[in-house]
Amino acid sequence: MPGTLICRVVVSMSRENTILLTGYSYYSKYWFNPSGEVVRALNGAVIRDYRVVSRVFPVSFKTVISELPRLLEELRPRVVLGLGLDPRATRVQVELAAVNYVYSELRDVNEAELKFTQITPGGPITVHTTLPVREILEYCSNKKLLPVRPSLGTGLFLCNVAGYLIMKYGFEHSAPAGFLHIPPSTINMLRGETDHGLPLDTIIESVKC
Repeated sequence: MPGTLICRVVVSMSRENTILLTGYSYYSKYWFNPSGEVVRALNGAVIRDYRVVSRVFPVSFKTVISELPRLLEELRPRVVLGLGLDPRATRVQVELAAVNYVYSELRDVNEAELKFTQITPGGPITVHTTLPVREILEYCSNKKLLPVRPSLGTGLFLCNVAGYLIMKYGFEHSAPAGFLHIPPSTINMLRGETDHGLPLDTIIESVKC
């Protein structure tokens, strides 16, 4: 995102300029999960004077619901981005909102089957991204010609869980925070996991934007 956008956030100057970047490890047939690979590649990077701290979560409701809020509280990052794989996506999707429910007929890696469970009991039903989406699209898509688009589809599985917790943090702390669904990489395509994919470098550049 443009550096000027980040600077608009009013935060305590005593905190280090930190971007928290989260992704997911393998799930189902996607042993190469590009969301986790992008997060690992950017760990420790400095982007416009902001240091990236990365965390890759297992596709586990129990883990994410307990560890992500604790990580946010410990780091108090100034910017938060969650990443997740959408096998159907062809571009990086900036999600606009998330909901306070998880529902899936799929099981997570702990074999938990989640049927209309609240993520944060008593929390708002819907939260919206605090990322400057219009400016991001103008800069990243229109100016830099990167494959980035808006979306309203966090789903109701683990991507929505991370997206909800991250967007809620952004609202409560006046920080840019949101969730990006990323497409499969060409590595997924070569492994026969998908019939399409973007080069991992292109996905990384889109996330850095």
